[in-house]
Order: sequence, then structure tokens, then C-alpha cells
Amino acid sequence: DSVTSLYLKIGDKEYTRQDLDKYRISTEVFEVIFPNNAVFGATEGASKAVADGYYVITEPLAKGNYTILYKSSLICPEIDCIEPNFAQDIKYNLIVE
Repeated sequence: DSVTSLYLKIGDKEYTRQDLDKYRISTEVFEVIFPNNAVFGATEGASKAVADGYYVITEPLAKGNYTILYKSSLICPEIDCIEPNFAQDIKYNLIVE
């Protein structure tokens, strides 16, 4: 709920924050098992987790070259936030054959 901006462009098709909100999906709580030396310093063993994100499904792209731009940011003012301020500005060059 801390997302402050969200933008996606695939070729000439732009998706605004309002367009992308319908693609937000979250899971119920589930259990994961972290191995020794897990990423982000997670403690080895069982832990509870959830997934929450924007998962866009599009029509298949016609053959050609595409640029995909993805931008997002969030602010989490809570004291226990792992990453209280976060921003992404990603560009993919995609060749569809």
C-alpha cells in the first residue's frame, strides 16, 4: 500500500497507475524454508511470507523490437521498514522473433 508511483510502457502502449491497479494480486500467508546463508540475511528455517505485486499479462507481441520501461517508487514511513524509500527506473530492450 506504500506505492507512490507506478508506470509501464511496452512499445507504444502506456499503462498508468490507474491501469496497473487492476493487476495487483496478493496471496494468503504461506510458509517458506530458508537455507543456511539465505539472501537478505534471512534466518535459516521456516518462516511465514506473503506475495503482493503487480503482474501484467498482455497479448502476444508481434515480431519486432520493443522497449519496455518500468518505473515505480514507494515510501514506507514505518520504523520497521526494511527499505523505507525505494525507486526503480528499468529499461528492457526486447526482440520478438
